[in-house]
Amino acid sequence: MGDGASVRGAPDRRRRWAGGPLVALLVVTGVCTAAVPGQVNLGAARPGATAPESAGRADPVAAARLAAVRTTLDRRAAALVRRDRAGWLAGVDPAATAFRERQAALFTNIAAVPLGAWRYTVEPGDEAGRDERGGGWTVRVTLRYALREVDPAPTARPLVLTFRPAGGRWLISGDDRRTADGARSWRGPWEQGPIVVRRGTASLVLGHPANARRLPAIAAAVDIAVPRVRAVVGAGTPARVAVIVPGDQREMSVLVGEKLVLSTIAAVAVADSVDPSTAQARGQRVVVNPANIDRIGPLGRQVVLQHEVAHVATRGVTGPGTPIWLTEGLADWVGYADSGLPDRQIGDELRAALRTGRWPGRLPTEADFRGDSPRLALAYEEAWSACRFLARQAGPAELLRLYRAVGTAADPAAAVDAQLRRSVGMSLPEFTARWRASVRAEFR
Repeated sequence: MGDGASVRGAPDRRRRWAGGPLVALLVVTGVCTAAVPGQVNLGAARPGATAPESAGRADPVAAARLAAVRTTLDRRAAALVRRDRAGWLAGVDPAATAFRERQAALFTNIAAVPLGAWRYTVEPGDEAGRDERGGGWTVRVTLRYALREVDPAPTARPLVLTFRPAGGRWLISGDDRRTADGARSWRGPWEQGPIVVRRGTASLVLGHPANARRLPAIAAAVDIAVPRVRAVVGAGTPARVAVIVPGDQREMSVLVGEKLVLSTIAAVAVADSVDPSTAQARGQRVVVNPANIDRIGPLGRQVVLQHEVAHVATRGVTGPGTPIWLTEGLADWVGYADSGLPDRQIGDELRAALRTGRWPGRLPTEADFRGDSPRLALAYEEAWSACRFLARQAGPAELLRLYRAVGTAADPAAAVDAQLRRSVGMSLPEFTARWRASVRAEFR
């Protein structure tokens, strides 16, 4: 899960297996999407510079500097693509020794990653940059990259780079400063150490040498999950899903956001952005928690990764107003497909709540899916059972039709009610009452 700060905040999620804990963060697109922050000016434009182009025309020195920086970035990107280490380092300030060493390691670390694209841009609105003491210049740069056979189009990630003039060029001397609004450079997995790759029939798994032993089993689970998800969800299911296996909890936090309680997470689905007009998500990744994925066993791993692939497949039609019981319920319903688990075992928390008389009989809300919610495990089973009930009443196609209608609706709450009336002839309150009765009858 991305840090979610640019969307709605990212609650932590956990499930339980009957017979033992299944620690998993099963994410919802509208909540977890780590959207690329909006392009911002660093806040140090000269007075009167109302637009980048006009600034460039008014200040030929600034325009020449920007052109030189763009040349450095273009050459740097081309060097990486053609695996030219000397060319990559040629754009790095030799006086910034520690930074140069990190850049040399980064070039080595990323060697095995199958890149489909890698380029840098300085976007309109970022061109003013910020002058630094000693003649340096800091500017926000957008990295656009794609993983081959995974990303249909390059995704965008922010970098904040500092340049220093040297011999008529502008060389990169650092990437650790922040913009005026607090933005900082994105750190990809290749900045955490060498990358090893496991490529399956429908998976591309990136890890590090220390956790390479985990990659084959994860790739195999995703290879099984992708066709299963496609058989249910259909359009939107990618041919190949990228999975990242961090080396430790620190790296996990860097990749998915520092606000998450990592002890509750087994796997997370993230995306950098979603274009509602095309229903295309960019930068979709499943990030696996190395501390927890081994604790849930092969069956747990399959269910968790299948759930995450379902989120990947439906992300483009999941809106910010899609109710969480629908996003998580659909993903769980798909995640348990072909698992062989009996429904009463999947609904173990429901059965326990009914036995003790503490089940409230309502659809779960955002608050129920918080990492510190005592109802977290129960909330997942409620969501799963609600989607399962609808699929049984109206058929899987109607469940998916509801999901897509709600995700693209201007008024999601009204869309839920309207689509339920069309699908099963019930309003949302009537559906809830029928679902509640079915749960009591089946899981008591």
